[in-house]
Amino acid sequence: MRDIRYLFLLFLALSLSACSSFNKGKISQDVLPWKQSGSILYQDDFSDETTGWEVINNAYELKGYSTDGYMISIKTANSRTISTTGMSFSDSINDVEVQKITGARDAQFGLVCRYQDKFNFYAFVISSDGYAGIVRLLNGDIELLGSNQYIRVEGILLDDGINNITASCVDDDLRLIVNGETIVSTQDTSFRNGPNGFLVETFEEKNATVVFKNLIILKP
Repeated sequence: MRDIRYLFLLFLALSLSACSSFNKGKISQDVLPWKQSGSILYQDDFSDETTGWEVINNAYELKGYSTDGYMISIKTANSRTISTTGMSFSDSINDVEVQKITGARDAQFGLVCRYQDKFNFYAFVISSDGYAGIVRLLNGDIELLGSNQYIRVEGILLDDGINNITASCVDDDLRLIVNGETIVSTQDTSFRNGPNGFLVETFEEKNATVVFKNLIILKP
């Protein structure tokens, strides 16, 4: 009887939310009827190497589990790489600790929300030289949202300091919080759902290694 009730609630939730609940056939975790506001939708401290994150080691990049967390390393200049949970989310609050271990100071890194493909997603990023912003890639075109340029943030711990990044994607509202301080708050309707994850990007200088720790994704 309980199983039937859950199936009925799931069918009802999907019927009400219809198109906004699916991304490439995957249901958004936050619309599951037993998930209440504040519920943990996903959590990973990366101590278990079987949780499904991408593992790659080639001439261009390295991704994988390490003793400190999930590590992403880019070996070339003007390069970007992304790794996601593989699960879809519509509305979510994403929180992670991040540390750049080595590499260029202007390399940027952070959280990805509502990922569609490598040309379409939101990114909530900081750099180890103290800048932050919300970036939208739409059909490959890059645009800063909520600001005309990256914002200098005094509260960012520079170089190899450990920073906390929170990315809030709720309805049309996008918010970047760094070490408890709201840096950018804006609205955009380009993407409604999709996987969340991590991004690392280099510019003119090659090499950047970043470790992500204690990821938690909450239902708003």
